[in-house]
Amino acid sequence: MNRLEAGGYNGRVKKGALLFSLCVAALSAAAAERAHPFLLINAQEIAAAKQKAARQPWARRALENLLAAANAALKQPATVPDKVGQWAHWYSCPKHGVRLRTVSPTQHRCPVDGEVFTGDPYDAVVIGQQHQRMANATRDLGLAYQFTGEGRYARQAAAILLDYAGKYATYPRHTTTGKDAVGGGKVLAQTLDESVWLIPLAWGYDLVWDALAPEERSRIETGVLLPAAAVIREHKMGVHNIQCWKNSAVGLVGLATGKEELAREAIEDPERGFRRQIREGVTDDGLWYEGSMGYHQYTLNALWPLAEAARHAGLDLYSERYRSALLAPLALALPDGDPPGFNDSGGSNVTATTRLYELGYARWKTPEFGALLAGGERTFLESLLWGAEELPRARAVIPEQSVLFRDAGFALLRARHPERPEGPQRVDAVAVRFGRHGGGHGHPDKLGIVLFGAGQLLALDPGSIAYGVPLHREWYRTTVAHNTVVVDRESQANVDGVLEKWEVLEPSGAALTAAADRAYPGVRMRRSLTLTPKGAESVVTDRFELSSEKEHVYDWVLHVRGEAASSLKFEAVSPAGAANGYQHIGQWERAASDAAWELSWTDAGARLVLKMTGAPGTEVYRGVAPGRNPAERVPLVLVRRRAASTVFDAQIIAGPQRE
Repeated sequence: MNRLEAGGYNGRVKKGALLFSLCVAALSAAAAERAHPFLLINAQEIAAAKQKAARQPWARRALENLLAAANAALKQPATVPDKVGQWAHWYSCPKHGVRLRTVSPTQHRCPVDGEVFTGDPYDAVVIGQQHQRMANATRDLGLAYQFTGEGRYARQAAAILLDYAGKYATYPRHTTTGKDAVGGGKVLAQTLDESVWLIPLAWGYDLVWDALAPEERSRIETGVLLPAAAVIREHKMGVHNIQCWKNSAVGLVGLATGKEELAREAIEDPERGFRRQIREGVTDDGLWYEGSMGYHQYTLNALWPLAEAARHAGLDLYSERYRSALLAPLALALPDGDPPGFNDSGGSNVTATTRLYELGYARWKTPEFGALLAGGERTFLESLLWGAEELPRARAVIPEQSVLFRDAGFALLRARHPERPEGPQRVDAVAVRFGRHGGGHGHPDKLGIVLFGAGQLLALDPGSIAYGVPLHREWYRTTVAHNTVVVDRESQANVDGVLEKWEVLEPSGAALTAAADRAYPGVRMRRSLTLTPKGAESVVTDRFELSSEKEHVYDWVLHVRGEAASSLKFEAVSPAGAANGYQHIGQWERAASDAAWELSWTDAGARLVLKMTGAPGTEVYRGVAPGRNPAERVPLVLVRRRAASTVFDAQIIAGPQRE
């Protein structure tokens, strides 16, 4: 029984009704006394931010950056595009999968071979970028008006808002494929992007509200804010990162226009409101259920606009479960701060997400959040608006201990090496993905691993690229693109796996056993991993067991950056597969060995050694395939056996390159 089922339908209804009543009371009680601005920041907080900028050099630079952006917006025409935008995922070379470079609004160049693309959807993507810049400009102009009191900023923001008010009705609703259907936007091609665009537009309106005439407010509200919210509301989703953006957009419009029922819906709707997103979308470990650190970070960016606006309106949404979602990226980070990269949108280094932690530390005062801020450059808008002037003393932000996320189905096995005279303690890590599939953004990679050693990523997960190009589907969403086992050259089914064993070792290291018996019909899959430090190296003992009543082709795969060397004799051969990702592997080489063998890679001062126990009929293939950048070619090894049952017994050793 899941959490949603646990309380029973009647219990959920009663609890939902009580929360809705409390929300109504909180919002209604504050509404009569509410003064603009209050969505992004209020007058008292603006005064405090000004004082902070006068005292702190970093806050002063953040204010200077804001004013520079607003001044740049003043120099641009306040006329918004007459045409609509398209899906950003179309803006990649369909052949190479790399993002295009904009030569002009009508010319878009592939950086690999220089081919220039023209027309839609490429032109429309650039128009969509212009729409987003216009919305962001209203926010920057509105903030500049509040910080300086200069009417020129408010007038420019008002001109943009009024132009949208006059044009929004003329924009056709359209999806990413150009159809007029629910789920499409008007300014942009889906309700997700319409929401991302609408949020800063609502902030801008709130920030210049007192500089607008009543008739102008009415035109903006009825011409663009409320109609855009209606387009977004028509598309109903359940628990999903997209719905989080939609909730914030609709909720902000409701609060800004005095339509409190829209804000209550965004927060309390039992199927899709903010509270349900936190309750059901955030796992018990704190990780967003889609299992992608990129979408986890994306969701965090979607949640806070509504949470902060609700706080100003008298409703506190900053729960402990919400806080756990900010802790999760730190707990699951590799030693250099990068995410493991599993599933779609692999995510960003934790040091690149400090904007989120400025607000997080302001609301929760969690020491790890403050320590992350203390080590970074605090010149962002978020630093100015919410940044604390005093932070805790520096401490380890990323744990050095092994971590299990049982509910989400992730583990970080970490090995600490004794402190060395020449530098600080080194941590190596193996990330394992064994549990939840991750919904629409999950990849078929159960029991897959990522290995970090000697200060760098060695065995990698490719993550994902733009969804609009064939390579995303043909490579990044295949099992052979990941560090796991492929059966019969087919990708795994989209299923969950299970944890069977977890043990933290002393003084350092961890052991894990997990299974994925539903990934392939009739095949039992079990992987046991142990990570321990040994001198300057980390040793991974890897036992991958496969068993079935029928004979299968089992391919054990590992993708490793670096220059490869082996005692095996390899010869060039034709591809060992023609579909399900195999068609994107090049430079195939093959060797055969019934006995034990080893293969090593060296890269930028790091060394990885793979030792595998022999078995009759073993074929060892090498090749290269797309990496996290589709233009990059990363070496791989594929170990093939034909049997009903087999065990891949391997030892993976990572450490500094030997002299």
